[in-house]
Amino acid sequence: MKSYQWLLFPTLLILNLTLTACQKSEEVVFSCETEGNGESVTKVKYQDKTRDLIEWKRTNFVKAGFPPQRRCDEVTPKLQTAYNNGTLKDLTWGYSEAENDPNKRFKSLCTTTGKDCHTLILTLLESDDSNKELKAFTAVLNGDASKEYEASSCAAPKQTGGNLTCTVDIFKVFEDK
Repeated sequence: MKSYQWLLFPTLLILNLTLTACQKSEEVVFSCETEGNGESVTKVKYQDKTRDLIEWKRTNFVKAGFPPQRRCDEVTPKLQTAYNNGTLKDLTWGYSEAENDPNKRFKSLCTTTGKDCHTLILTLLESDDSNKELKAFTAVLNGDASKEYEASSCAAPKQTGGNLTCTVDIFKVFEDK
């Protein structure tokens, strides 16, 4: 029996490396990339599949200093953070305080914990229809940018009378359609 003890360490090392590799393949990674045509795109990767998630074309925020590239650079890590901390599954809209000025509030899409915004994901214009923008953004995150996501994934909480909240399942982006 003692002559096989030396095999224990290499066997455990191989098992650990195998399990670690399996865990890493379950990871979802968001990235902001610039396409050959100069457009900014948020991509999402899961296992060996990469999908374009958001094409940043909207220019309404340029005057405020947020051209498409900057929006991609700032929103993509917020999606990653919300995914990593488990809050990306529920999106809503509300008002978020400016990071450098608590007296300024911005209409935004955000993750929700209860009735409050948790993580600001995307700033909206005051003139934007919040429910429409939320449904469209949720549709993109659920892999169906061609139409608004099914109404069953979005609902206003009856007990609190809060804002519309939509459910996100990022893995739907990877389903073959």
